[in-house]
Amino acid sequence: MIIVLYVILSAIIITAVILIITANHFVNKLLIKTNKKLFERKEKTKEEDEEKKLIKEKRKIWFEENQKDVYTVSCDNLKLHAHLINNNSNVYIIIVHPYEGRGSYMKYFIEKFYNMGFNVLAIDLRSHGESEGNIYSLGYLERLDVLAWIKYINNNYNDEKIIPKIILYGISMGANAVMMCSCENLNEASNKDLNNVKAIIEDAGFTNAYEQLKERLDIAYKFSFLPIVELTSIMSKIRLRFSFDDINVEKSVSKSKVPILFIHGNKDELVNCNMVHKLYNSCSSEKEKLIIKDGGHISAVMKDESLYWNTINNFINKYI
Repeated sequence: MIIVLYVILSAIIITAVILIITANHFVNKLLIKTNKKLFERKEKTKEEDEEKKLIKEKRKIWFEENQKDVYTVSCDNLKLHAHLINNNSNVYIIIVHPYEGRGSYMKYFIEKFYNMGFNVLAIDLRSHGESEGNIYSLGYLERLDVLAWIKYINNNYNDEKIIPKIILYGISMGANAVMMCSCENLNEASNKDLNNVKAIIEDAGFTNAYEQLKERLDIAYKFSFLPIVELTSIMSKIRLRFSFDDINVEKSVSKSKVPILFIHGNKDELVNCNMVHKLYNSCSSEKEKLIIKDGGHISAVMKDESLYWNTINNFINKYI
């Protein structure tokens, strides 16, 4: 009997140790800046024709000739970098890139918004590009970077006659970041630094970290029934001072007073399209929803560019 109890206790201890090690491993891969990420999206490589290569080269040259490197500091003292493209407008589009991206990767979107007549600020989120940091938080801490850039615009491009109008655009993790800004009293008169954010556009954001990570674990490893996500959340709280409870985008939009346009591809292979319906239904502000047929993750725009950009343009014009 004693031997049986010893075996059972040993098995429990070994299982607990394995789960803790696994949770710590996931924190390192998912939330700490490293060379290899946990849930990488494998790009399908295909040869581009000469015309597309030429368009990309011209876009790159245009970007490098017109962009200006600008810097600010987050409220938690990280030096942040962004690319500013001035278009002599009083409307600023803040573009927020996806996980493992950077502002300069967003040239296609920068050019599109510029051609609409807007100034563009393409930011490097913390731990990305030229910005400081070594932690990823799937939108939670990154929202502080977006808020810092809102204040930067207001401090540097504001005068008594012309007050800048700001639109937030984010894709994937960037979408989470801009949506999590939506409950930060952006348009409260008492908050003079943030009350000129007129609208938010999100593409391919998720509802919350628990739901997203459980689904991804089930797809990638087939053991979502184990409390890996919960333990990873606890480990994150211990090591990084935030848990997955903090990464709740659905809760943020439920308190939003800023108009939000929700965009998602119905064939998104990384963030389930059902999440956009939950976000839309939870949103408390004015809202619109666009589902792109056959659209994949962060590439839905390429399935119907005309619909995508016409919807965005019409949405922005309603609020500026």
